[in-house]
Amino acid sequence: MYINRTLVLGIILALIAFPVLTDWLTSDFSAWYRPYAIWCLVILFTWWGHRSRHPDEL
Repeated sequence: MYINRTLVLGIILALIAFPVLTDWLTSDFSAWYRPYAIWCLVILFTWWGHRSRHPDEL
């Protein structure tokens, strides 16, 4: 099974940045769009990681 190196790097960076992100998202003075911005980044990162795969490789 092939493990995408970009995906592994993203998971490691997310684990490192998780405490900072939780403080940023749950602060009292946070903007309403912050959770949506994070989810858009997650979706874009996932799409970017799988864009080069052909349908028969799944």
